[in-house]
This record gives sequence, C-alpha cells and structure tokens, in this order.
Amino acid sequence: MSIGCEPVPLLRCRYLDLFVSAFRDLGHDVTSDLSQSRLPVELPECRGTYVPALPTFDFITSTVQQHNIEDFGCLAGAQLKVSDFDAAVRRELNKARTLSEALNSYCRLVSREQSHVFCHGTEHISGEAQICATMAPCLEPEQYQYSEWLLIMSLVAIVRHAAGSDGHPSQIAFRSQPTLGKSVWQTFPNTRFLVAQSETSVSVPAETLDLAWPDHRETAKTQPNPAEIVSHRWDFLSSLSSAIRPYLADGYPSIELTAELVGMSVRTLQRRLSRCHTSYSNVVKQIRFDVATDLLCDAEKTVIDTACEVGFSDPSHFSRAFRQMAGVSPREFRRQQLAA
Repeated sequence: MSIGCEPVPLLRCRYLDLFVSAFRDLGHDVTSDLSQSRLPVELPECRGTYVPALPTFDFITSTVQQHNIEDFGCLAGAQLKVSDFDAAVRRELNKARTLSEALNSYCRLVSREQSHVFCHGTEHISGEAQICATMAPCLEPEQYQYSEWLLIMSLVAIVRHAAGSDGHPSQIAFRSQPTLGKSVWQTFPNTRFLVAQSETSVSVPAETLDLAWPDHRETAKTQPNPAEIVSHRWDFLSSLSSAIRPYLADGYPSIELTAELVGMSVRTLQRRLSRCHTSYSNVVKQIRFDVATDLLCDAEKTVIDTACEVGFSDPSHFSRAFRQMAGVSPREFRRQQLAA
C-alpha cells in the first residue's frame, strides 16, 4: 500500500456499544464522556456501520482512568460472541469445516472488524497453533491494549464456539503492557500471559484446530478453492466515508471535525484527498448520496426522513442536491425503486 493511502482507523459500532454497555453494567453513565470524545451518543441503528477508532479508544482510556476500572478490556471483551461479528465475517465462518478454517477466515477478514488490524493466520510452534496480529501505528500506547483485547477476545470467542466454554488459549501475548488483575486470571486461569512482545498473539493446543466447526455437515478435510477465498482491505476513501457516516444526521460534518476524528490535521487530510484526486466536499456529497439512495429504498422512510438523516435541514436543498447526482428527484427515484 503506497504512502498516504493507508485506511482511516475504524471500529464497528458493535464494539463501541459493547464498551458502553460494560461501563453501564458497572454503574457508570458515560453519556457525557461520549459527547466529550466526539462520539455519537445514540449509536447508529445499523450494526454494520463504523465509528472512528481513535476517539473511541480515547473515550475508553479516559473513562477507565476516571473511574479506576481494573481489567476493563477483558471484562468488555468477555461479552463477545461469534454472532456479534460483521455479517460477511459470519458468512465465511459458516463455510468452515474445522476450527482451523474458521480462524483462517477470520484472519483474512479481521479488518472488517477493526480496519487497522492485520492477522497472519496460524503458525505451529511446539505443539501449539499461534495466531499472530499486528496493528497500524495509529494508537497511543495506553489505547493499544483495548484494540488488542478486542482482537484477543474475538479469537477466544471463535475457539469457544467450536471447543465449548471450557476452551481457553494456552498463551496470550500483548504488544502493549496491560495490568493483568483478578478478572483476567479468573477468566483465563490456565493461560500464560506475555506482555511487551513484538506482536499480539493467541496460542491454542494444535490438536484443537481439527475440531469440527458447529453445524457444518461436511467432514472431509479438503483444501478450500483459492477462487472462493474472500478477503477484505480498506482504502483511504472508503474508510474515510465510513468514519463520516455516523455524523451525517447532525448536519454537514466540518472538515475540522473530520480531521480531528481521524487523527490528522486539516492540511494533511486535504493533501491525502488531493492524492486521491478528490476534495472533502466531494467525499461528503458522495456519502450523503449513497446513504440517501439506501434510505429511499426503505418503504418506511419518507423523503423528509431521508433528508434529515443525511444532514439537510431543508428538504428542498436535499432534493436539489440529490437531483444533481441522480438526474431525478428523490420522490421519483423512490417511486422507481419501490416499483421495481
């Protein structure tokens, strides 16, 4: 990937929801903390959408410090199940015959969960299978551990989906240096922990890789067809658009806000957009149009509802902008789509 084309760090909304729920389960109302971190107080309805990772991990770090919460990454991540993953990830997992195939599928698609995470698949070392991962250097050291916990607990959820609730890693390694307290040792009583390592990794006994993936009727150990292997990679523009999307309903998202959310200066953001042969206003125009076309295909959404959800306070301004992009009015587009 060329310099300047790296994706914006993203996190699926489900994970922000997971952390918020964990804070509230501990008795902490974090509504004001979300606002201070420039995160949506009301999470988008669609679980498949994303929020910027940098303010999300900043929110988690500052709130944990404020309330002096021990082992928060483990406590929040322990709620994760395979059913929480992105729909495309779940579809690929359901094609697996064995735990090994499921883990490899997740590694190929992990960036659908966190855009800045890259997995290397499984390596066999002294009777153990090790899943290793690296992360783009976009997080502060104190934030890094929460991204690691999400990855680790996702891999644990996959292992336990096949091995049952007693399945546990033989070793967990962190690149960061988290404090490991009572809750961690209770959750993983038989697991070795390493910190300050070169990579994040989870190790399991190698023989567990042959465990059948639940509900798969095929048992033959055949290699997957390379043409059927699905992977995922973000580019800068698609990830930037996903970072902006949760903020559309609040009105036109300023370039200053967006630059803050993605962790760069306005000048740097403009320079990277220029390398992609576009401008910030064109990006916002396109994402507004893309979201509007989706909403207009929903029979329960009115044109006025759609205008509000993509940040237009005046429906006539929305209609004019939409016609410039689509060549027809929102009402005509909606009529054509619903009649199809």
